[in-house]
Amino acid sequence: MNSYEYKEAVEKSLSAGNFHEAFRLLRVMLSADSWRLRDALDAAEEDYSRIIDFALSGAPDPGRGEQISALATRLYSILDMLLRESLVADHSSLYFNVVRTLRMRRGENLPRLLDDYSRSAAALGSFFGGKANDAERRKTEELEEQIFDRIWTTTPLTFDEIAAIKNTMADDVIGDGAKSLIVGALTMSLLQFFSEPALRLLLDFAVPGSSVEIQARATVGAILVMARWPRRSNTPAIAARIAALRELGQWQQSVRHAIMQIIRTADVEAITAAMRDEIIPEMMKLRPDLERHIKESGFDPADMEANPEWEEMLNKSGLTDRLRKLSEMTEAGGDLFYPVFSMLKNYPFFNHISHWFLPFNASRLEVRRSLGHDAALELMLEESPVMCGSDKYSFALSVDRLPEVQKQMLMSQIGEAASHGNILSTSTMSNGEALTVAITGYIHDLYRFFRLFRRCGEFSNPFDRLINPVAIPELAGDFCEPDQVRLLGEFYFKHKHFAEAVDLFRTLQPDLELHQKMGHALQRMGRLGDALVEYERAEMLAPESEWTLKRLAQISKALGNHRKALDYYSRLEKIHPDSASVAMQMGHCHLELNELREALHYYYKAELLDEKSTKPLRPIAWSAFLNRDFETSERYFRRILTELTPTPSDYLNMGHLALAQGNVREALNYYSLNSTDPEAIAAAMREDLPLLERAGVDVSLIPLMLDSLRYRSRTF
Repeated sequence: MNSYEYKEAVEKSLSAGNFHEAFRLLRVMLSADSWRLRDALDAAEEDYSRIIDFALSGAPDPGRGEQISALATRLYSILDMLLRESLVADHSSLYFNVVRTLRMRRGENLPRLLDDYSRSAAALGSFFGGKANDAERRKTEELEEQIFDRIWTTTPLTFDEIAAIKNTMADDVIGDGAKSLIVGALTMSLLQFFSEPALRLLLDFAVPGSSVEIQARATVGAILVMARWPRRSNTPAIAARIAALRELGQWQQSVRHAIMQIIRTADVEAITAAMRDEIIPEMMKLRPDLERHIKESGFDPADMEANPEWEEMLNKSGLTDRLRKLSEMTEAGGDLFYPVFSMLKNYPFFNHISHWFLPFNASRLEVRRSLGHDAALELMLEESPVMCGSDKYSFALSVDRLPEVQKQMLMSQIGEAASHGNILSTSTMSNGEALTVAITGYIHDLYRFFRLFRRCGEFSNPFDRLINPVAIPELAGDFCEPDQVRLLGEFYFKHKHFAEAVDLFRTLQPDLELHQKMGHALQRMGRLGDALVEYERAEMLAPESEWTLKRLAQISKALGNHRKALDYYSRLEKIHPDSASVAMQMGHCHLELNELREALHYYYKAELLDEKSTKPLRPIAWSAFLNRDFETSERYFRRILTELTPTPSDYLNMGHLALAQGNVREALNYYSLNSTDPEAIAAAMREDLPLLERAGVDVSLIPLMLDSLRYRSRTF
């Protein structure tokens, strides 16, 4: 077995409680020089032997469950280290490239890097503050990158490393930019290899009282890590940390908002499609007129209210309505700017992984060079709550390449999006509002990293799978109230994540609406039998619900139970005796049941109730044919030819009618119109052979007709 196969086997053994097999497999994975891991494994097996001995003694042991859980955590950690070591030598991913590079820097360690950074930040007066020269700033930025790489690729963290991180995070001289990188690096490390101490550390930074930015990032990071490792993060120590966070307040609200925003990332593709297929093409059409109008009038594109001609032009094009719709999606948490800025992530700035985790700071060297000390633009980017950090960097880095008109237009759109959200500046928000905005922005930053980073394919993308917090032990407690479970289920349902919605709805006390929604979700998933059960339960609660009766009829029909479907349509007919659509459906059911007179009765009724509709023409023509009323059938087929656009099936059926009437040559002409391939016609006729016999057709003619068609097409 290779390393990954051993990993799966060990995890399977631990899940099954077969620790003996897990120990055996781990020992096979040990290399000759893994003496530290061998010692750790020996110690773990000794502890397991003591647990077994005590259990066999018959003495009560209320702490046994926690002991076994802690032991499993230790074995998972040993497994991770063994897997990691097996890949370090020659794995080509960025992660292991960095690991190999850092191992060559023997004099460098995390506490020393953090200490150097603290001194550098103190020398600058504040994080990128003061009037330091470019060399000093660049040195500080390089230290950031080194710290990120070191934390990201170090697992497990030692006691000294954890203490150094805590000291740095508590240092008031260090700004939120550096602290955000530390939180991001911890998150990325945990997503790569789980470590309970590292997760506990991350949760420490989610405590209210930390800066809003740090609290938001730590909360989101912890959620993604627990979703990535639900079983391994389910430990007493982690549970205790989260219980303490709940007591302090804000945790539940933050978790619920973060979960909603993570789910909303599934809408990004829809927003991107709208931008790509509607907004941008329309703007390209308007561009010549806009540029001409700007040149002639000399007005400022950013001053929308002062230029009614500008607004009128957008209104006539329909672009205003589309932009308003997208702004509403943004207000609800939709990621409007992803399609705008996804193409602006190719600057060298984005080549280093740590830069994707930086809050925007106009003092960074790359930004200062691009913006050219434009104070107004710097302030707008710093204070804008509608753009995430990486998009602000994209904008800032592209400003010096944009024509002034396009620059002003983009600034105007950003301001418009912010005003639609009724939030103009991060500095005017309450703590709760700022936390919500920070959570949303960080999720957008992470989404961009996992989709757009140059080597994003090397990482397990947490956005590729929907998060169901009820299935994550440590988060389930934040969604234990029925109202919260229902809210989340409704959210999944609204965003068309039907499987997750059904799972949540099933945990609730059912009512009419829930049965209907579960039925609809199951129907959309193609689970028609299960959907039928839910609709039947809804019918028991509201027997006269038209919505439910329609679905019951539809599914019964789809499942081939036309008699049962007919019963439901009959009940709908009593509610709406003048409904042409119900009459049509009843006709279809009778036709499937071979009740031709009844089918024709309802098709004629549908035609009478809606004289403008052409829908009854085909079923009447076909039913009359099967009923051997060839005169009526021909009359309606003639109407199909003149009033509708005939389909290949129409020509096939008209050929059948002509054949039944004895008009063989006319039948051949219609069959030729059905298809130019005689074999396709032969297959269709074989399928319809029982119907032709019922209609009195001399089926002995069919082989001769088919050969005639083959001669015509010269394919015989």
